[in-house]
Amino acid sequence: MSFFDDDDFDEPTHIADEAPRRGPRRGAFGGFGGGGGLRGGGAGGGHVDPKTARQRQITALAVIVVVLILLVLAVNGCVNSGKTNALRDYSRDVTSLLDESRSDVAVPMFRALSSGAQANTMQSELNRLRGIAEGNAKDAAGLNAPGVDGGTDAQHDLEVAMNFRARAVRIIAERVPAALADEDTAQQARNDIAGQMQAFLASDVLVLQRTKPLVDEALAARDVSGLDVRAPRTVTDFGWLDPDSVGTLLAGGGGGSTSSGGSSGAVRDRSDEEPQTQGTHGTGITGVSMGGTALQDGDNAVSGREITVTVTNQGTVDESNIEVGATFTPEDGRPVSKKSTIQTIASQDSAEVTIELPSSVRAGASGELKIQVGGVPGEQVLDNNTATYDVTIGG
Repeated sequence: MSFFDDDDFDEPTHIADEAPRRGPRRGAFGGFGGGGGLRGGGAGGGHVDPKTARQRQITALAVIVVVLILLVLAVNGCVNSGKTNALRDYSRDVTSLLDESRSDVAVPMFRALSSGAQANTMQSELNRLRGIAEGNAKDAAGLNAPGVDGGTDAQHDLEVAMNFRARAVRIIAERVPAALADEDTAQQARNDIAGQMQAFLASDVLVLQRTKPLVDEALAARDVSGLDVRAPRTVTDFGWLDPDSVGTLLAGGGGGSTSSGGSSGAVRDRSDEEPQTQGTHGTGITGVSMGGTALQDGDNAVSGREITVTVTNQGTVDESNIEVGATFTPEDGRPVSKKSTIQTIASQDSAEVTIELPSSVRAGASGELKIQVGGVPGEQVLDNNTATYDVTIGG
């Protein structure tokens, strides 16, 4: 037996030196490179068939579309809400500006013009009002027009109206001294003043027929109520539009509760207008005298041509710009009318206005004297706004 034939000798296997075998990798590549190959449905396969993938894509796209629609609706809602709020603010600002223009410019301007004061005193007050009017014009230009239908047009017309008023006050202030000068040289200045009163009237038309309707319509379109623009008129005595009446008015013939003289024309009844303040509205004649004699039913013998009318505010709110007129119809002649304006009467208070009939009414004339008070906005009972007397005017 040789050494190599020894049965007790075992040949080493060297198993420890063999490289370990690895199975195919699975996971991120769905079995690529291993026994799984490209076959789907196996235990380790991650493949999704095209139909399922397409359904998942459609679902994801639908979710994205829904989210985008919701975002658009949310943004649009915010934009609309912002426009509505801006429109509300704009309506309030316009109303405030128009109220200020009337109360701080127009009313004191007519009061100053009809005060009968000296030319330099009147001009000084008008120059003060000119500064306020110019400030109103600048404030109007500074308003932000709402981004709604009609907003730009409403703003444009408001700016034009405020500029009309500022320019009118400036020119009137410049022309007053000449208008109060000698009768032979004053007519052109009075023509100029009457022309600027036309500008004031045009501003009222712009505001009432353009700015207010455009803003009110925009508010209604957005279901906003209770914020309509309040646009009070600035010109209520149309005698100022007549150059022939301007001289009389500048001399103190109209525009105040104690003024004399007055302008001609019919008394303006505003009872069919919408009142700016809630409450009961109504005025009435509570006394008439002529030449110092209180007039009664029946024949009245009086002296002079000066008539004093007492008007009482019988409502629950203050009233303004109340026209009072007197018409004398002689037995053998044509009617002659004069009127004046009471600027304000507090609730339950009274005011007197003096009207002087023209010099064409001669002593010895007999006829009918009719006194009328123009209805205020919202007034329903007008029976006590008219009084008629038979008078004979003595020397």
